[in-house]
Amino acid sequence: MDVFQQGYREEYHGHDTIVTPTLLTLNKHATAWRKAEYLAPCTSLIGPTMCGKTRLVMELADEICVVHICLRPYDDDGEPKRSQLATEFLQTPRSADLEKYYTRLTTSILSVVIRFFEDASESKAPKDVLQEWYKHHTSTNTDFYSNVQSAFEQTALTTDPVHQLELTAQKAGQTRILERSPLKVLLAIDEAKALFDKPSNERDPDAKPRSHFFHRALRNLPDTSGVFAILVDTDSCVANFNPRGANQSTSRPISLCATPSKLYPPIYQIRSFDQMVSPKPPRFWDELFVPERLCKYGVPFFSVHFRLLIEGYRVLDPAGAVRKISRLALTILLDSHPSDPIKITESQALALLGPTIGVILSDHARQNAVLMASHAAHCGYIDTNTHRQFSFYPSQPIYALAANDYLHKNEDALISCINSLTTVLSDDPRDTGVVTEIASRIILLCAMNKTAADLKSPKENSKDSARMQDTAFPDPVPVTKFLETLTGLSAEELPLGSIDTNHKRKLFKQGMMFWNHFMHTPQRPKSALLLKCLERGVALQCQSGESVFNQVLSIYLKEGSNAELDEANTTFCGIRSNSRTKDCPVETSQEDMTPEAAHIDLSQENNPYLALYFCLKDAPFDTGSDTRRDHYRLPSYGDPDPRQATLVFYGVDSFHFLSLGVKNALKELIKLPIDLVSQHGHSEIGQQYAKDLLLGSRMR
Repeated sequence: MDVFQQGYREEYHGHDTIVTPTLLTLNKHATAWRKAEYLAPCTSLIGPTMCGKTRLVMELADEICVVHICLRPYDDDGEPKRSQLATEFLQTPRSADLEKYYTRLTTSILSVVIRFFEDASESKAPKDVLQEWYKHHTSTNTDFYSNVQSAFEQTALTTDPVHQLELTAQKAGQTRILERSPLKVLLAIDEAKALFDKPSNERDPDAKPRSHFFHRALRNLPDTSGVFAILVDTDSCVANFNPRGANQSTSRPISLCATPSKLYPPIYQIRSFDQMVSPKPPRFWDELFVPERLCKYGVPFFSVHFRLLIEGYRVLDPAGAVRKISRLALTILLDSHPSDPIKITESQALALLGPTIGVILSDHARQNAVLMASHAAHCGYIDTNTHRQFSFYPSQPIYALAANDYLHKNEDALISCINSLTTVLSDDPRDTGVVTEIASRIILLCAMNKTAADLKSPKENSKDSARMQDTAFPDPVPVTKFLETLTGLSAEELPLGSIDTNHKRKLFKQGMMFWNHFMHTPQRPKSALLLKCLERGVALQCQSGESVFNQVLSIYLKEGSNAELDEANTTFCGIRSNSRTKDCPVETSQEDMTPEAAHIDLSQENNPYLALYFCLKDAPFDTGSDTRRDHYRLPSYGDPDPRQATLVFYGVDSFHFLSLGVKNALKELIKLPIDLVSQHGHSEIGQQYAKDLLLGSRMR
């Protein structure tokens, strides 16, 4: 049996936080249906692939009558399988009145539903009957499809299909079991974006999509009839708020004159994320790196898939399961098979950088929609008033693993991703500091990936050999090795500032890192959060402009492999990145970059910590010394802190582990002219013109 089909039969997690509120919402929607107020008794269920949309519909079917119809293409062997009724929904007759056609089709489906529940034994519990109905109508081995076809033929005999639909809907509301709830019958149309295509036999460029007529047919349902529809898809076009096309006057599929424009808001808050994570955190160091545990973070699918590969097929060890799952995760991110030679598109670039460095695209409506529809981004928020969608990539170690592994082994793809990001951000006015923060995260992640790879294989391995390495979650990285990668210096050569001998020894001997992606946090880091990040393998991106440090990396001072994990052993590496020399008070920064100034609450205040200063727009600092190590020495200022180890990096060229191609791509990103004045480059006339338009220059 296919692993996807098996997954549908697994124990469901999160019923009270997912199914119950969704059912409550749908009942309210069904009760509120009034033709005079709403465009149609229909809403949408949208979310990225693997987030549990179809499984949610299946769970709803245990409590209400669901007619689940999947419109998946013929040649798509994904799950759920294409329904037989997809033919009736999509292959509409040429020159037919499609509103009447869908009205008749809806009537036919409802009449078959009524007959099934009327024939059900009264001795059976309602839940048993509902489950039997779901199995009956989703199977190809029953008479459901033929019964709908027969009922559809009978509707052709009526002269008033709308009245017939009204009578059928009213009868459904009076049928045993169906009458128990405000929502009597839920028409769940899966892979519903197919409805938003024009009929294949329609050549008129101004022709309406099928969804237009399907919604008009649903409008014929009586007020508060309890019959309601939900369109299920990854594509937000089904929610009627997607960005308008070039020739569309409106994004809505219905355009009825003098009718209300009220829409039911889309349902997207499917709280399946992290449902598989154990409430008991790991107790010991080695438990942090167990693949099964790391696969439980994020959407439930990968955890279920991992377990089924191990238990069901019994041919894969955990490492083999991770390889298989990571390949699938990469295919999902790219929306393309990774073995195929591809030229990275803008969307693919953002899909690879999103799960790793956490790019936010709040002002890119089109990309927000595309990334969720085709590249596994999550919908964070929908503004139903402005029809704007905010998508992003939450912390999912398996997606981070897949993207990191691909970018580390394919440097051309990494360069292409950085270049694409530069293009995207050039159209998105932001504070210039945000760009350097993004560049800093890319540099840090490249350093972490290289360090982890170097620890797994001898450094003398060729690039071709490295390409053949197995894909696996990274091992923990010693702080010393990470710093050696960043600087190209040995641990003994590092000019670490005011840290004393004992603290340096503790940091170097015990300090360990474990992370492979970034996650934004509005919180002030403290020991508990730092330990949680270590458990998840994530680093923190702090609120821009509101923290001393832009990034915070967890460090664990490991005392022994058998010792229990303890918040008191957590400390951090803080990174501060600045965009221009005038914004970069290097001379005074040592005093600022402390846990006290950054409001980082450590359980053990005497723990050593790292503070790195990235001045990415600066040329290497002239120290008057030919010694390379002095180029990384942060000037001392104020009272020395014996806990503090510091380094400074002037410009991208100070990161010698980066290739020339990656450096050049980062330089283009960093020098991106973000503000209006900078867009004019070195043109004095242009700069003065821009300043004339800005309020600030008028108020001097």
